[in-house]
Amino acid sequence: MAELSGGDLVARVLAQAGVGHVFTLCGGHILPIYDGCLREGIRVIDLRHEQAAAHAADASARLTRNLGVAVVTAGPGVTDAVTGVANAYSARSPLLLIGGAAPLGLRGLGALQEMEQVALLRPITKGSWSVAETRQIPETLTTAIRTALSGRPGPVFVEIPVDLLLGQVEDRLAPIPTGYVHRTPAGLAAPALAELARLVGEAERPLVIAGSGVYWDGASASLTALAERAGIPILMNGAGRGTLPSDHRCAVASARGFALGQADVVLVLGAPLDFRLGYGRPPTFAENVKVAMVDADPSELGRNRALAVGVVADIDVVLRQLLDALPRGVAERFRPWREAVATREVDGRRALASLAEADDVPISHYRLAAEIARVVTPETIVVGDGGDVVGCAAKYVPLHRAGQWLDPGPFGCLGVGPPFALAAKLLNPGRRVLLIAGDGAFGLNGMDMETAVRFAAPFVCVVGNDGGWGQIRNPQLQFFGAERAVATSLPTARYDLMVEALGGRGALVTKPTDLGPALERALASDDVWCINVVLDPAAYRRTGQVSMAI
Repeated sequence: MAELSGGDLVARVLAQAGVGHVFTLCGGHILPIYDGCLREGIRVIDLRHEQAAAHAADASARLTRNLGVAVVTAGPGVTDAVTGVANAYSARSPLLLIGGAAPLGLRGLGALQEMEQVALLRPITKGSWSVAETRQIPETLTTAIRTALSGRPGPVFVEIPVDLLLGQVEDRLAPIPTGYVHRTPAGLAAPALAELARLVGEAERPLVIAGSGVYWDGASASLTALAERAGIPILMNGAGRGTLPSDHRCAVASARGFALGQADVVLVLGAPLDFRLGYGRPPTFAENVKVAMVDADPSELGRNRALAVGVVADIDVVLRQLLDALPRGVAERFRPWREAVATREVDGRRALASLAEADDVPISHYRLAAEIARVVTPETIVVGDGGDVVGCAAKYVPLHRAGQWLDPGPFGCLGVGPPFALAAKLLNPGRRVLLIAGDGAFGLNGMDMETAVRFAAPFVCVVGNDGGWGQIRNPQLQFFGAERAVATSLPTARYDLMVEALGGRGALVTKPTDLGPALERALASDDVWCINVVLDPAAYRRTGQVSMAI
């Protein structure tokens, strides 16, 4: 019989779960896990902050639709990771955070970095556990993994004291469970399907909102089939962006406000009715609109508004059922509505195109966004990390497939950029990764540009440098005036030189005609790049694009 350490047991569970990378920042409490990972062929990626490690694991989970893993040391290691876990919780991302802990025999005595961690993580996870014996490590971890991946995905936390990781146990006494995750896609029973088909089929102005659940349920092909055969306008939200190509005739982006305000039936697929959708209420939604919802989380059904139909089911299965159940000829009946939305969509895109034509110096946010859009191919992975810079870019960047765009999600957490881009490149070494960052957001985890250099994971970071926290500063200026604008300004720093000092390459761009060549040169290389673009801080505000980030 073989003797295994607790660290070996952790690594064996992760390897069986299909985990190829763990993201971490070193600490004495977790060294045995590293040793186990080396034996199991799991790559250990060490970042410069535990928050970044959690963000990278979150991105890994999103890109693989499987488990992402961060391993952090006790005390401040765990507390540093809390923000990343909270972000994953809001984004429905199955992140496993493994935290070290003081030895069991020293608990309560004031051991190094000792604190109550399980209770701290419980409100922002689907489950939070502490392991009591070395031989229980596999069972506790697989319980956590099953919880993370079942139903609505989400993060989990497991605390393992260091003496248990160092402890030895015979492998027969700590078997690795198998077959512990069961995700059988559930569809609708006949009565519920008939009611949903009747509601959508009898509508005059139907609209589908494709949220993150469409991505997590792998329903992109079924969503496209619905658009093709039923001709219903489709608005994408959250991780649902790209589940229908943005150039599809049924895709809604610029006409978002019109479509939401005029629709008489809205089918919400895996999207919470939160601030991004006006809480599902007027004036964002029409006064008498009927809303149906399909979601993996029953707590979302009826939250913020009453529903005509609300079901817990797999979105891919439901869409295939709905396609078969809708009456023939609905696409033709919906044609006037679809064309009305399409007309608004064309008008909106034309207006965006005109804004991007400016040759002003400093460069406008719109010109930067349009130049970025020109270099994004179907194979490019795009990461957004910032306020106004990313909000503007999102209006221009074309998305061709599910999972092509990564952003923080509804938690609005800045700093995800470098760790998200790092994880995306490690998982997809043959694809180009482009990070769009605001200068404020870049400062949170910009040191992980060095991590990308160290692990030979090249990506291109475009910093939209408008010298401040624009999404906050612009409304501050509007509401309080320039003389009372504090805590929102930043220097127009040379982030390109910073990245060069960290081993990458940099370029400073001040003229719009230099944007395209700089982007093409960086994306064609095998180096980590920072393109530092000096923007006009007032450009976005002058066009009336002021949103209070509250």
